[in-house]
Formats: sequence, structure tokens, C-alpha cells
Amino acid sequence: MIRALLIAIALLGLLCIWQRASVSNAHRAADNAAAARDRAEGERDNAFAELAQAQAVITTERANAAKAAAVAAQFEKDKADAQAASDRLVADLRAGNQRLHTRWQAAIATGELSAAAAAASIADGGAADRIESAGRIVGAAAACDAQVRALQAFALVCSGGAR
Repeated sequence: MIRALLIAIALLGLLCIWQRASVSNAHRAADNAAAARDRAEGERDNAFAELAQAQAVITTERANAAKAAAVAAQFEKDKADAQAASDRLVADLRAGNQRLHTRWQAAIATGELSAAAAAASIADGGAADRIESAGRIVGAAAACDAQVRALQAFALVCSGGAR
């Protein structure tokens, strides 16, 4: 009988140890699940933060591209305006609506004297050349001004400033 009682106590002891191990394993499994859940939530939060950052970069890049396109369009308009101003000056000089500065007028007088002395019947091509040169000078200056304004505006866009 004592033997049976000792066996029963031993069996009860083993049952307690087994149950305790099962509870401990359940706690470990729950702890592992909680840790995995925390890691997954952290990764999700990081992904959301990276997505928000990428969206902000895309928005900024789109705004900068739109500003750069506006600068380029303004530059093209300014270039066309410079060419139109040059053409207008040439037309006005030919029509007599504009006159060249005195320094250019002296070249005309000298050219006329030389032309008269050389051959009175040959038309003076120098006047047309001076008119074309004046037009090219005005056009080139206006085109350079337009380019400088465009480059300054583009630099402002690239630096993040507003236009």
C-alpha cells in the first residue's frame, strides 16, 4: 500500500511538473507572439513613414518641375520677344522711323564720301549692313538678358525659393 501511495504521489508530482511546463510553454509562445506583433507593428509604422516621406518628395519634385517648365516657357517667350524687337528695329531703321546714334551716323557720312569718290553709280550696301548689324546687336542683347533672367529664375527654383 505504501508503494502504491508513493507511486501515486510520484505520478501526481510528474503531472504537476508536466502541467507547469505546459503553462510555461504557453507563456513563452504568448510572449513570442507579442514580440512578433510588436515587430510587425514597428515595420508597418516605418513603412508608413517612408511612404509619407516618398509622397512628400514626389510632391516637391512635381512642384519644382512645374516651376522649371514655367521658367523655360518664359525664357522661350523672352527669346521670341528679343527677336521681334530686333526685327522691329531693322524695319523701323529701313522705314526711317528710327535713326542710328551719331557715332553710326558718322560712319554713314564717311561711307557716303567714300562711295561717291569710288563709284557714284554703285548703291551703298553699307547702310543696309549697318541696319542689319544694329538689329543683330539689339537682338543679341535682348536674348542675353532673357537668358540671364531664365537662368536666375531656374537657380531660384532649384534652390527651393519661390518665383
